[in-house]
Amino acid sequence: MIAVATALLLACCGLLVWWGVKLCPLRRGLGLALVALGALTALALALLATLPFGIGEPLLRLPQGDRIPVALGAMLLIVGIALPTRRAPPPAPRAWLLPIVLLGLAAGLGALTYLSTPVRERERDAAKRTITLPPGFSAEVYLQGGTDNPTVMTFGPGDALYLGDIAGTLWRIPRTITGTAAAPIRLMDGFDLLVGLAWIDDELFVSSAGKIEALRDANHDGVPDSDPAARRLVIGGLPNMVYKPHSNNSLTVGPDGRLYFGVGGTSNDGIERQPLASAILSVSPDGGPATVVARGLGNPFEVAFNARGDLFSGDNSPTDPLGGEPPDSFHYIVPGAQYPTSHPAGSVLVAARPALLALPAHSSPTGLTFYTGTRYPDAFRDNAFLALWNRGEVLRIQLRQDGADYVANASLFGDGFLYPIDVVTGPDGDLYIADFGTGVVYRIRYTDKP
Repeated sequence: MIAVATALLLACCGLLVWWGVKLCPLRRGLGLALVALGALTALALALLATLPFGIGEPLLRLPQGDRIPVALGAMLLIVGIALPTRRAPPPAPRAWLLPIVLLGLAAGLGALTYLSTPVRERERDAAKRTITLPPGFSAEVYLQGGTDNPTVMTFGPGDALYLGDIAGTLWRIPRTITGTAAAPIRLMDGFDLLVGLAWIDDELFVSSAGKIEALRDANHDGVPDSDPAARRLVIGGLPNMVYKPHSNNSLTVGPDGRLYFGVGGTSNDGIERQPLASAILSVSPDGGPATVVARGLGNPFEVAFNARGDLFSGDNSPTDPLGGEPPDSFHYIVPGAQYPTSHPAGSVLVAARPALLALPAHSSPTGLTFYTGTRYPDAFRDNAFLALWNRGEVLRIQLRQDGADYVANASLFGDGFLYPIDVVTGPDGDLYIADFGTGVVYRIRYTDKP
């Protein structure tokens, strides 16, 4: 239905341009106005269907496989209507009809955008959304307002929540004596694509577009020092936005004290031409070159270690240019392994390590954590919790060792989020989920245990 309606609106734009061109010799101003209306509306339609909004999807959700049929259908409609009347003199509309045509085109664009947006994404007020969780669990809003849409969070000194937002601002949210969130405190601005935060001793490590920096807190007050010398570059020159919105991603501290992070691919064809992309890397907190841990991933947004010190990651598969629907995935990351989403250009193809779980296509796994608290039932200890951005869900993944490998069993833990982007275990033993779009951080409590 959306594809048909888009083709009809695009055909209307083309017919307006055709009508305006024919009218120009008779009424130049009116003809040019019709050409401009048609051309600008067609351009707006193309941009709405292709450009991501923020770091989300395009506002007009037209599947890539439908775009060529839509364009061809619109062209056939234009030719079918224009060709039989090519010799007829063009009717000259009244000037007062132009605002009506403009309003009609704008209404068509708005209606298409609204109707193509999944129902679960239309309501952005957290108070009007229902979060569904297993029996015994409840969701409460821990933080709402004061920041832009969250992109990453971590807990740090004094059990404060440190949060990065889409505007590139770093925030500190102190915890009150009653366990609630105090007003956000702005720490620093100007980061580009701030998606990773991790504390090691007295330094806060920040992952943003193409680099990782360390911010020192010498007096241990939980606030990075303002002295420029307290800010240092750990590593730079990482592949960044070559293929949007892929970049270096969230940070995790490994059992060896190194920083681990994923880097998204630089293309959508499954062939990786940059040695540090489509990979999981590690780097010393002191700086130095990055070490490649594993290759062959599409966009590993966050990595996490379980209690045994083994590494795991979700992965976003590239869009199939032929219109296929490759699944997203969840992986046990073995150092030195090759994974199946991509392979280095010019390399000999080797057997790829299969995924532990195949996830729905375009579900876009983002935040990942292993539950380390004690407030939930024992069966939840060391379970993985994985956010699925495009489905508004958080999965619970139970892992069982099987020789040198793992067997994974996934179940739905939380539903009703807008764009869940990060999941962490709080110092109180509750899970915290950052929801992009609503701008909210939820706290997930287990209410059957005091």
